[in-house]
Amino acid sequence: MTFQFPYIHILNLKEKEKEQALVELGQIGRKKEVIKEEHRFLEQKRNLFLQQMETGKGIASIADIQQRNEYLAYLNEKMSRLEEQINLIDKEIAVKKLDLLDKQKDEKTWNHLRDKAFEKYVQKQKKIEQDLMDEMAAIRHFHQRLSM
Repeated sequence: MTFQFPYIHILNLKEKEKEQALVELGQIGRKKEVIKEEHRFLEQKRNLFLQQMETGKGIASIADIQQRNEYLAYLNEKMSRLEEQINLIDKEIAVKKLDLLDKQKDEKTWNHLRDKAFEKYVQKQKKIEQDLMDEMAAIRHFHQRLSM
């Protein structure tokens, strides 16, 4: 008779939940990196535009100045929205990490229960084997006494 953990389906479910939580955390992390990269790109674009404005000092019409200011405001607003998204993602990552910790604890608990059940099974098998050995020794001893 081989060992069969009666709650193996629960243990498998807990393992899958933990793996899913890891996948979700990875996806959120990649999403954050994409947004941070977009933010860096906009920041470079803004810095380049500001440098061009500094080097291009000359006579500019009011319409050009307004257009430049509107463009800078647009870049700043877009960067602000990306920063808000990054902050929201950071909060989501914190929640997902807590969720992952819970799932890891659950899985560890069920693994511990399985290990305990296996130890109990091994002890039971050892007792059965020892009882058989004792019985065989008693029978051998009985046969030796009869043959004397």
